[in-house]
This record gives sequence, structure tokens and C-alpha cells, in this order.
Amino acid sequence: MTRLLLRQHCGSTKHNSVRKACRASRIIADREQALMRLCRKNCCARRGLSMARERATNFGAAAGLLLAAPVVIVPGSAIAMMIWARWAFYQRHPDYVQQSAPTISRAISDPFIGEPFAAVILAVACVIALALVPLCNAYFATIRLRTEGDPATRASLRRLMHVFIVVQFCGTLGMVVCTQVTFRQNHDIHMIGSYFFFVFQAIAILLSGIVATRLVHLRSRQGCPYLRLESRYSRIRRYLAFVTVGLALFYLVLFAIKGFDLPVPEYDVYNFYTIHEIVTISAYIFHFMLYAPEVFRMTRSLVSTGSWRLEAQTMA
Repeated sequence: MTRLLLRQHCGSTKHNSVRKACRASRIIADREQALMRLCRKNCCARRGLSMARERATNFGAAAGLLLAAPVVIVPGSAIAMMIWARWAFYQRHPDYVQQSAPTISRAISDPFIGEPFAAVILAVACVIALALVPLCNAYFATIRLRTEGDPATRASLRRLMHVFIVVQFCGTLGMVVCTQVTFRQNHDIHMIGSYFFFVFQAIAILLSGIVATRLVHLRSRQGCPYLRLESRYSRIRRYLAFVTVGLALFYLVLFAIKGFDLPVPEYDVYNFYTIHEIVTISAYIFHFMLYAPEVFRMTRSLVSTGSWRLEAQTMA
């Protein structure tokens, strides 16, 4: 419309100066229209980019939930299975429980109880093995980030992580062996697996607490760490590591003294021992479950940005 009015006005004038002014006005109008078209294109491009980022974030969050949920659900089901195993043994073997309280090892010696229990524990072992890959990667990356210019501390923490991986493997292996091989199959192998599980898993949890405590006192020279070491659930996990080790040590004391002549009735001592066994194993499991937020955040970051490195805005 503007250009049409300009043509009509310019066509009716006979002066060169007016014609030049009209041509200049048409050029300005053309440039304004081109600028408006460019702005519309840029707005559409920004809107498309924003939508693409939103889709990537949503997809990353969905992937994070998909991988973090088993870290909570599968080990949590093992706690429920321990309670069920004890209850089911009481129902199926009333004569035995009149004489002594059943341990988990005794309860799963019944195939009706032991077979589903072993399947759940095998699933827990698989979840632990898969979760250790990103978690160990995060720990090693955090060590590298927080020990810039301190090679001695870096080497010390890396050695602790290597020991942790070996010890955790032994603990997980013992957990699988003592559930796959029960008293009914081979008493000695089952007991070796139990010792491996209780001892090495307690050591692994202790090492994880030591490494996390040392890392939290090191300040990163960059603004984006790999683990939320200062978060509330990370602090709970560090404290729980040492509490869990205390529970394991107390369990070993009960294991050693339960056969002695004590002023307390033997049945009560053994009953308390078997209950504390469930409490200790549950603490082992719950400590691992507290890594679910890390698995969620690292998976979301990997899917959204293609990097295990957590985004700075997620660290608040």
C-alpha cells in the first residue's frame, strides 16, 4: 500500500528532486519489508530451536527416569523379599521356629522361598553392575576435576576407587553365590558366599563414604562438578555409609557371641540376631538406592547434551 501511494505521487510530479525522494522512499520501504521478513524467519528459527531443546530435555528426563527407577525398585524389592522369606518360613516350618529363629540363609533353603528370592537377588546384582559404570565414571571425573594441581591426592583417591571396584565386585559376587547355592545344595559354598557378601560389601560402602568425604572437602577450580556432593541426599549417603559399617560390625559381634552362654535366653539372642541381619542388609541396599538421583541426572545430561558432565544449572 505504501509503495502504491508512492508511485502515484511520484508519477504526478515533474520535478527531478521529488522523483529522487520518491525512489529513496521506495528503497527504504523495500528494506523495511525485507527486515520484517528476516525478523519473522529468525523468530520462527528461535521458536523451533527452543522446541527442539525442550523435546531433548523431556526425552532426557524420561530416559533418566527409565534408568534410575530400577536403582530404587529392584533393590527395594529385595528388602520386601527378605521380610517375605522370613514370614513364609514361619508359616511353612512352624516346628523349626519353635526351636530357633530362622536366618535368611535358613529361610531360602526351602526351594519354595529360595528360588524366587535368588531370582530377585540376581536382578539386584545386574542393576548394581550396570549402575556402577556411570557412577564410577562420575567419581573418577570428579577426582580429576577437584585435584587439579595436586597429583598426590589424585593418585590416592584413584587408588581407593580401584580398591572399591574390586571389593564391590567381591561383595556382589558373594551375594549372588549365597543365594544361588543354598544349604540344600552346598553348606560350605553358601557360607563362603555369605562371608564374602557381608564383609566385602561393608568394606565397599566404607570406601565409598571415605572417597565422598574426601572429595567434598576439595574445592573444584571449575564451576561444574560431576556429582552433587553438597546435596542433602549425598550428605545422607555419606553419613549412612559409616552407620551401615557400624551395623555390619555389630552384626559380626552378634554372630560371634550368639553361641555363648549368656544371661539372656538363647532364643531371644538368636531372634535379635536374625532381625539385625535384615536391618544390616537393608542398610546395604538403601545406601545403593540413594545413588538413583545421580543416575537420573547423568542419564538426563547424556541424552540431552551428549555428555556425562552434569549441567551447571542442575547443581543448585
